Amino acid sequence: MSILPKELFSWEKTDHLQPVWFVGHGSPMNALANNPFTQHLNQLGKTVLEQNTPKAVLVISAHWLTRGTFVQASPQPKIIYDFGGFPPALHTFQYPAKGDAEEAVYLASHSKSIHATTEWGLDHGAWTVLCHLFPQANIPAFEVSIDYGQPLEYHVQLAQELQFLRERGVLILGSGNIVHNLRASMANLGNGREAFGYAWAQEFDSWSSQKILDKDVNALIHYEGAPGGMESVPTPDHYIPMLYALALARKGEEVHYTFDELVYGGISMRCFEIK
Repeated sequence: MSILPKELFSWEKTDHLQPVWFVGHGSPMNALANNPFTQHLNQLGKTVLEQNTPKAVLVISAHWLTRGTFVQASPQPKIIYDFGGFPPALHTFQYPAKGDAEEAVYLASHSKSIHATTEWGLDHGAWTVLCHLFPQANIPAFEVSIDYGQPLEYHVQLAQELQFLRERGVLILGSGNIVHNLRASMANLGNGREAFGYAWAQEFDSWSSQKILDKDVNALIHYEGAPGGMESVPTPDHYIPMLYALALARKGEEVHYTFDELVYGGISMRCFEIK
């Protein structure tokens, strides 16, 4: 039996509240791509800029794993090329967004668990999607790390310490992949077998998508027993950002899927918005 925070989904929805997004970021090559996924990101960004321009965007990326939880507090975060074997154009890609050191320090000062640091920057879980969401790099961006030694319940609890940022004009973005089995997908990279999912990936994507709509966090924490769960989430690094995003839903808010695709057999590009 999981012990979940009593305040989960109990926060009231208020006017001018920034949305929460979860994005399945997939391959770093999406930074250079013009495809249905990146076009969807571009439209998502345009819509929020037209309706309620965020003061900043806070990213919880699958690619910043730490002991302890940290918030990146540099005024100009560096771009981190945390991958290898890709074309030079990707290794030299620039996304010159400013950070929001003031908001990062404010978060750390109001949290029992989050500590400010000038280490890290924007990894590819952040900049490869931000470059399509906000191509002008005109929205400050900063990251919160994932304490990888903690149980999944910890991350659901910690999400509540981020709630107040939404009222301060900060859009919160979880970046990972709900289904992420890179080993099972590697054989399909570059062979033309892109838009498909193995049976176990389809089963888990279907199961998890319904649990997300139901906001059934307890079931999602115990994903191992779900159909295709162990194959789809061999490690939880890309799964955890989804839990942060869902745990930030407030009373009266709904989950809306904005994109849905399985690629390379074992990667889900599913994205959702909470507002």
